[in-house]
Amino acid sequence: MTRDQKIAAIAIDLICNASMKRDLWRATSIGMLHAEPAIPLKLGNDERPLVSASFAEGDWYVWTTRRLVSFCDKKHYEVNSESIFRAEFGNFKEALQPMNPPVALIPTTIATFSVNRGVAARIRYETGYASMGPIQCFKYWELKHPILDKLMTPSEHAAYLKQRNAD
Repeated sequence: MTRDQKIAAIAIDLICNASMKRDLWRATSIGMLHAEPAIPLKLGNDERPLVSASFAEGDWYVWTTRRLVSFCDKKHYEVNSESIFRAEFGNFKEALQPMNPPVALIPTTIATFSVNRGVAARIRYETGYASMGPIQCFKYWELKHPILDKLMTPSEHAAYLKQRNAD
């Protein structure tokens, strides 16, 4: 298993386990590039998307196994994921939306990511239930990634538990 594959397995599992009502997520995708509208990003060899979102007004972001890339408020950002040490997500708990909101209405807000020399990136992200995508992705990079070599992937952990229960 490559480093990118291990990062993706652990981070995506963390995001999915902390997420609710994913059927209500309209602009945010886990483990793939969001399709509508298309995101103009070429991934590197073996680089994997962890969470992404795109919005009709042109803003988008992709957080991958290596970097956070975004286009927010007509500005392009790109930062190495390992160098981000602070995130400010603002009000991500947007009021609950009606069951059938208008198609164009996707509640969003801006998150700011910092490195040791200041602000490195900004993203527009979907608030409410879908906010767990970027919030949990940041949590992976902040808490799990520093000990990546000591962590098991979800499939390795399941095999370990199966073996342990068999003994």
